[in-house]
Amino acid sequence: MKRLMPLFLAGCLTSIVTQAHSILPDSLGMEKKEGKLYVLHRVEQGQTLFSLVRKYKTTIHAIREANPGMSDNVRFDQVVRVPASNLSRKQEKAVAKAIKKEEKEQQREEHEVKTETAKEANSGIHQVDPGQTLYSLATRYGVSMDDVRRWNNLSSDNIVSGQALIVSEKAWRVREPLAKPATPHRTEPVAEATRTSRNDSPKTERPAATPRPLPSAPREEAPRPTEAERVPAESTSSEPSEPRIIRPGDSGPLPNPGGNARRMSEIGLAEVIDQSGNSNKYLALHRTAPIGTLILVRNDMNQQSIWVKVIGRLPDTSVNDKVIVKISARAFEKLSPVDRRFRAEVSYLLP
Repeated sequence: MKRLMPLFLAGCLTSIVTQAHSILPDSLGMEKKEGKLYVLHRVEQGQTLFSLVRKYKTTIHAIREANPGMSDNVRFDQVVRVPASNLSRKQEKAVAKAIKKEEKEQQREEHEVKTETAKEANSGIHQVDPGQTLYSLATRYGVSMDDVRRWNNLSSDNIVSGQALIVSEKAWRVREPLAKPATPHRTEPVAEATRTSRNDSPKTERPAATPRPLPSAPREEAPRPTEAERVPAESTSSEPSEPRIIRPGDSGPLPNPGGNARRMSEIGLAEVIDQSGNSNKYLALHRTAPIGTLILVRNDMNQQSIWVKVIGRLPDTSVNDKVIVKISARAFEKLSPVDRRFRAEVSYLLP
C-alpha cells in the first residue's frame, strides 16, 4: 500500500494539470504576475474582445485591467493577457507549481549558459550556434560589435552557424602578434649614424672658402585675409543650399517642418528588435508612424541620435507598455546604450 501511494499522488497531480490545460485551448501558455494567474492568448482572425470574454468566461473590465492601455478593438496576432478566473483552487495550485518548476528549469539553463560563457570567454573563441547574431554575441561577452568585427576581420555583420569567432581582446592579441604597437625606430638610427660620422670621421683639409652670394631682399607677401574678411566673401559666392536628403543611418537633426508638415515627438523606452538577424540596415518598429517613414531616435543619456526607417508595427502587448520604438541591432549599436533598454525621444514629420 505504501508503494502505491506515490503513484496515486502523481496520477492525481497529472490529472489536475491536464484539466487546467484543457480549459485553456489554443493559448500560448500562462503567466503569473503579482500573485495572479493569466492566460496569454494570441488573437485569431475574426476574434473580438467580446468573443474572448465568452471563451474564457470573464469580463471586459477584467481584461482591460490585465492589459493597461489596450483598446476594445483587438487586432489579429495580438497577444492579450486574460485573467484565469475559471480555474479551481486545485488547478491554480497545479499551474502555479508547473510555472515555478519551469522558472527553476530556466534558471538552471541560464546558469549553464553563464558557465559555458565563462569557459569560452577564458579561451576567447566562440563557435556560432544557429540563430545567434553578431549583436547577441557582443552582448553575451560584454564587448562592442566593432571589436568583434575588428578581431575577426569581418566586413559585415553576417555570421554563419559553426563559424569560430574571437570574442576577447586577450585572445586576439595572442593570435595577432602584429597588432601590438611597434616601437619607433626610424629616427634614432639616423641620429646615431650622424653622431658616429661626426665623431669618428677622419679630419680632412677644409676646401677654400667660396664667396657667399649676397642675400636677396625679402619678398613682401600679401597680407592674409582675416576670418571676418573671409566669411563675407564665401557667403556672397555660395549658392542657396539645397534641402538636405536624410537617409537611414544619418545622425543629423530633425529638419524644420515646411508647409503643412507636422512635427511628432514622444518620449519613452527604446530597445533592440528581437531576432533582427544580421542586417546592416537601420530599421525600426513603431506604433503609429506610417510604414516607410524615417524617424529620428535620440538617446537621452548621451544625446546621440540616428535616423531609422519604420518597417512595421510595434506589437501592442503588455511587455511593450512603456516601449515606444524597437530598432535594429545596427542602429542600437550606434546609439551606444549601456542597457538593453534606454530612455529615448522619437521625432518625425507628418505631411
